[in-house]
Amino acid sequence: MPIMTDRIILTQQMEYERCHLSLPDEATPIAGISFKGNYYSFFKVVTTLDRANQLVDRLVNKGSRTVVTTIPKGFCIWVYEATAKARSRKKETASTTPPRSIRILKSDRDYRPCQILVPDLDKPLTGIAYNEQFHSLLRIVRDEAQAIELAQKLERKGNSAVITVSAYGYSVWVFEPEARSVERRG
Repeated sequence: MPIMTDRIILTQQMEYERCHLSLPDEATPIAGISFKGNYYSFFKVVTTLDRANQLVDRLVNKGSRTVVTTIPKGFCIWVYEATAKARSRKKETASTTPPRSIRILKSDRDYRPCQILVPDLDKPLTGIAYNEQFHSLLRIVRDEAQAIELAQKLERKGNSAVITVSAYGYSVWVFEPEARSVERRG
């Protein structure tokens, strides 16, 4: 099993088991894996090892434990869930009403798209400025329930999230307290 700067990359599917996880504050099961008796929830798929390293470093710096699996498209990042339980695959319905702390911005007049820099990355990130605070793009999902579920997960882990709506779907943005805007030249 290869090691990535003190993090684990699982290259064989027999090293872990796919499952759905139930978390205390989640209405619906989420994608996960079981590895060495611990459960990890799906975080993100990236195409390069460098990008996987960057994201894992950010997660570890914020106190998360991670596992990376290889897939045909690249690398899948999973985050340790201390309170997770394996769940059967029964279909459940989630509430589509977001908690009051999660904002869904339905008009592009409510925020300003921008590029931002964060201290632990060399390259700018896609971002928005909302209420004089910067947020980086985490993921675009197809429906509101998925976006709310992802934003709730972020909030439980101590991160603030905002959701925007566009023709592409629902974008989930994470508050970046140390971000600064990239000045455009030209």
